[in-house]
Parts: sequence; C-alpha cells; structure tokens
Amino acid sequence: MPLPKLPGIAFLQQGQSVVLLHQGAGSTIDHFLRGPLEALAARIIEVDSAEAPSAECQNYILTAQLVVVVRYLPRPWIRTLSLGRRAGINVAYLMDDDLLDPALLPQLPSTYRQRIRERITRQRARVPELCDPIWVTSEFLERKYAHLGALRLPLCPHPGLLGEHPRLQLAYLGSSVHQLEFAWLRQLLIRLQSRQPHTHVDLFGDLSINRQFRDLPRVRILHPMRWPSYLAETGQARCDLLLTPLLESPLNAARAPVKFIDAARCGAAGLYSDRSPYRGFIRPGIDGLLLGDCQQEWLEAIEWLIGDGEARQRLAMAGRRRALQLSGAA
Repeated sequence: MPLPKLPGIAFLQQGQSVVLLHQGAGSTIDHFLRGPLEALAARIIEVDSAEAPSAECQNYILTAQLVVVVRYLPRPWIRTLSLGRRAGINVAYLMDDDLLDPALLPQLPSTYRQRIRERITRQRARVPELCDPIWVTSEFLERKYAHLGALRLPLCPHPGLLGEHPRLQLAYLGSSVHQLEFAWLRQLLIRLQSRQPHTHVDLFGDLSINRQFRDLPRVRILHPMRWPSYLAETGQARCDLLLTPLLESPLNAARAPVKFIDAARCGAAGLYSDRSPYRGFIRPGIDGLLLGDCQQEWLEAIEWLIGDGEARQRLAMAGRRRALQLSGAA
C-alpha cells in the first residue's frame, strides 16, 4: 500500500533536501514524517534547534527545498528562517500538542510551562508569518486551528518502529560511588553504541549519572532502589553481558567478588577487571572473562561475545553452575 502523502507540499520532488528543525522530537517525526519523506527519497537533515544557528546549519536551511519546524520555534532561529522565506525556501510547522494557546499554560507543571513559553508560545504570532503549511496531528487541532489553514497529517509510523530487531542487553550494576568506573565506562559505551546498533545498556545511578550518559543511544539509567526491587529488576534472563570494570582505588581494594553472583542471577556472561577481587576467583574463559583497563580490549571482548552466542551462553551457564555450588544448592 502506498504511503499517504504529506499535504500542502506538492512542490517536493524525489531526492530533494528536507531539514527537520527540532529538539528531540524523534517520536513525532517517526510517527508522521519520516516514512512519507523516505518514500520521496528525501535527503533528511536533522538540526537541533536548541543550539544557536551555526553557519553550517544556516547553509542547510538556505539550500533546502523544505524546512520543517517541529514543535518549537526558538527565537534565535527566527532570523534564519525569515532569510530562508525571503529566499524562496518552503517552511512548514508541525504541532503535535496544543502549543499555540497561552490559556493552556497554567495547566502545565511549572518547569514544562516555562519551557513551552520560551520555545514556542512567545513566538506564536510568527508561526503563520513564517510557515505554510501548518501541520497538526489530531482532528481537534485541525478544527481549532482551521483559521490558520491547519492540515492534519495521517498517522504513518515508520516501518522501523514495527520491525523485529535483534537485541542484546548489557548492564553495569555499580552504584554512584563508582565515579571512576562510570567515567571509564562512558568512553567505552560511546564507541560500542556507535558500532553495534542492537546493544542496549542498563546502568544504575542518580541524576548526575543520568546527565553523564543521557546523550548516548540505547542507554537506560535506572534509579537506585531497595534490595527486593533491585533483585526483581535484575532477575534471571534480564541481561546477556554483565560489565564489571573495577579500577585501581583504595575503595576498590576492599571489594568482594559479589558481581559474579549478579551475573549468575541475571543469566549473563560476566566481564571483569583483571585485578582483585576477580583475579584468582574468575576462571578465565570458563565462567567469565578477565580484562585489563584498556577500553579497546573490552570492546573487542564484547563484540566477540555479541557475535558468538554459543560462547556467551557457555560462560553464563558455567557461572550460574558455580554460583549454585557456592550457595550449596548444587
């Protein structure tokens, strides 16, 4: 079945350039825009409107066939978009919430209310001046903003949202006291997540850890929780690879090899730093891997286990058997 066309842009031809100016509006784009644009083989350029317009971004806009302002119209971008309009660039506005009505602001939480006010409500009068067409995503918004010529986009989820993707789950179960390990791990995950599109990583940490990792794709930060909830969250078959880097420090010198038990509980193959308490406890290549402090070594080991499911399962099963023996249950 052919995809529905985006209304009001009959001028857009196959293979032309489209700039999406947004601030993390990935869900809106994937539900309404990306599929129809890809059907036109459009060259999609995504620009973060939270940043001031750079010379490069201005060039993208001034050479595009279509610019789509998604949700927000930050004040610093108005001049660039005005220049684009005067140069004959087509600019559309996409709204998936009722963002243009200031009467609704008091109903919002204070932080969100201030964000909306600064990013769009104060500039609402400029939307019909700069943008044509104005796209909305619901019948309600289409009726309410009919006086602006609002056109409703059909729901058209990108196929990637519905596809079946292989998924490999990694975790690091250290607490926020492990600041050295988190900094080390970030550099590893930057490389891993850029190379492996199907790896997902769970980390436990507070707001500072969330800030440290939130820009990385497919990394989830779980808030610290009580022991029973932690056990339930990290239970059997919840993880494929458990990462346990442990750097040299006075605090770490007193550690016991308890993360080995976590790996066994999770059903995961464990990767451990080659130092106490894991050196001499882990049997390398049998119930875990011992690795140095070089992130390249960890990256290679992770990618080997991603590609070798049998080795991954063998390490996990041996680790669980040994943990059961330690518990006296086997």
